[in-house]
Amino acid sequence: MLASASRARHSLLEQVGIDHYVMASGVNEEDFECSDALKLVDSLALAKAKAVASKLFLEPEEFFSHKKIQSVLGCDSVFVFQNEIFGKPRDFNEVIERWIRMSSNSGVLITGHALLFNPSSLEENKKLFFNGLIHEVVKTKVEFESLTRKEIENYVYTGEPLQCAGGFALEGKGVNMINAIEGCFSNVIGLSLPWLRRAFIKAGI
Repeated sequence: MLASASRARHSLLEQVGIDHYVMASGVNEEDFECSDALKLVDSLALAKAKAVASKLFLEPEEFFSHKKIQSVLGCDSVFVFQNEIFGKPRDFNEVIERWIRMSSNSGVLITGHALLFNPSSLEENKKLFFNGLIHEVVKTKVEFESLTRKEIENYVYTGEPLQCAGGFALEGKGVNMINAIEGCFSNVIGLSLPWLRRAFIKAGI
């Protein structure tokens, strides 16, 4: 179960053939304040996974009649630029100002991952407790192209940057604005697939 309404994360799971359901967590990200980006995304990812696991516990019949749900995955991403945490921009003006600063510079996209699962030691009739946990924060350095204000405005007014942590989408039009990536590619989209593979193996899924 993907504890996120993110179409990008949903597409990543589909791309590698991982069967899943999508359920928005309902967690209010504004309730979480922390100056440490690593702790912030880790806390939010875990909160989202736990929120969805609780929903499954309260309404198990719809989801567990076919016994296909083995885990709940929560994720949260922010972009850290010059020691400042960038979440989703509030409006066009904010994202334009961000891009003016980011042009010819680099920052780090940070994604917290939390996988709740059922340890193999659990009895079959206790499948919905999800009391196994693997969580980790993955970091990817992103280097941006040198951009003119006109190029920045043309991109911003597509509307795409308003939906993304940091104000850019690697899987969309924003890919033209990025010069280089150091680290996990899919992490920049919102979910590290290599991390998920290792977590599934560790969880016995």
